[in-house]
Amino acid sequence: MFYNYYEDYQYDSCVSKGICSIGPRTSSLQEILIMYLKLLAFYTIELKSFGGHNKDAVKVILETISTLMANMEYQNKQFSEIILKIKTLTIDSKNTYLKICKEKDIQSKFIQTNIKLDEKIDDITSLIQQGEKEYTNRVEHLSPERKNLLEVISFIIKSLCINIIEIKSYSENEELADDGFYQILILLNFLNFPDGDLEEILDEIKKSANIDNKIYKRIQELKSERYGEEREYEVSFSTRPNKAILVAGSSLRELEDLLEYTKDKNIDIYTHGEMIQAHAYPKFHEYEHLRGHFGIGVENCLLDFATFPGGILITKFAAESVEYLYRGRLFTTDFFVPKGAIKIENNDYSKLVESANQAKGFKRGKEKEPVKIGYSKAAIKEKLTYLFNNKDKYKHIIIFAPETYNHKNKMYYENMLKNIPDDIFVISFSYSKEKDNIFYIDDSANFSIIYYILDILISEFKNSGIDISIFISKCDKHIISNIIRLKDIGLKHIFLSKCSPIMLNPALIDILTKYYDIIPANHPVDDLKKITG
Repeated sequence: MFYNYYEDYQYDSCVSKGICSIGPRTSSLQEILIMYLKLLAFYTIELKSFGGHNKDAVKVILETISTLMANMEYQNKQFSEIILKIKTLTIDSKNTYLKICKEKDIQSKFIQTNIKLDEKIDDITSLIQQGEKEYTNRVEHLSPERKNLLEVISFIIKSLCINIIEIKSYSENEELADDGFYQILILLNFLNFPDGDLEEILDEIKKSANIDNKIYKRIQELKSERYGEEREYEVSFSTRPNKAILVAGSSLRELEDLLEYTKDKNIDIYTHGEMIQAHAYPKFHEYEHLRGHFGIGVENCLLDFATFPGGILITKFAAESVEYLYRGRLFTTDFFVPKGAIKIENNDYSKLVESANQAKGFKRGKEKEPVKIGYSKAAIKEKLTYLFNNKDKYKHIIIFAPETYNHKNKMYYENMLKNIPDDIFVISFSYSKEKDNIFYIDDSANFSIIYYILDILISEFKNSGIDISIFISKCDKHIISNIIRLKDIGLKHIFLSKCSPIMLNPALIDILTKYYDIIPANHPVDDLKKITG
């Protein structure tokens, strides 16, 4: 499925404009947020040990961390409000903790921090300078390896946060959400003690990734309950003459809300990037004005957004950077609003609809080839039954996970499929080749199908001597959690293609290579030799 790949067009916004990198101002302000959040986590954990629970702290921590996934430029007023809210909660939590300790005649604990809670918050310039100082201090006092391992912790914290908020959008009272939030507190508190025991840190990272994976699986179950079991569908990439709205991100609940709001307003809705997953669920095919998918993907959002002739909704946790697109047509439901976007409150999409109607819309439309998305569990089981009945033929199983279809990856996988020996069985979500030992699943919406297949394979081939390897080239918000989980369940090789810097930088890849045996995908023939030994 080549919805992000075009033979004659290989534009990349990350490269051309550098929009996937973090600016020094944003980086410094993120340092400040982490400083306050990890201090709040310390007192929240201590209060929890006394049976205390602060719902406001839960909400603020989740909402604040979720913004750290996107490299958004904070507006001065907005950032000051965030910091003031976290600081107020931290002071309240600290005072409550000290009061309880005094009442119980218990020695209170203190933590070393550069934050002075009794002082007023300075202006943004001072905060930026403080963030720069905090970053410099960490670089000077920590080894690169330890610093990058703490980055892994930060990445998993973000993934947990996003999954917790999403699971709550489907079911408010999920115990897994509480487990996940407590794990976030533990990980944040580790950031308070960067020189802590390495084995303890690694164990907690592993535990956190497993909880994150359980939450993710539960989200997929809740989606199926709400929208129906995923099926195979064709997704249109064509457009037609009409006013239109583009929906980016991955929040199906928000897409659903918008579709309900616009179902009688004669406006076409198109999905973008990860939102293509909606087309795999039967429920969304009930909305006739959900016309199809538009654009190349997250890495090319600058071009996609600039050429879309309507309103654009950026749902929560979208990775797109939009600081180049201040045109009054960008809207968001996210907790914090990037510069140039308009905040949508309480599912009131009236301004978004007004913007779409005022925009020129598609004048003539354009026909493009549709793509398939979704999968049939029955078809998968049938093909795996063939594998089980002929397992004596195979020594290795390889899974090509969903990917982003750039030209380099296309050439890599095509060359690898040409060289696949007969004793390797391939399950591919990326590229197809007619061969008995290659099973192609035309779906790239999410990672849930990977775990569905792995559960079956591991159960069938446990202690059989047949090893399982996986190739990953689609890097998203949950990539590190997935890598750690895949390592934990016993996959022999995990190959990783080059990821966009919007998700993984080289330092993070190095630490994943060291601690989780990630193998950077290099050359198809050489990588096959690593699998076959």
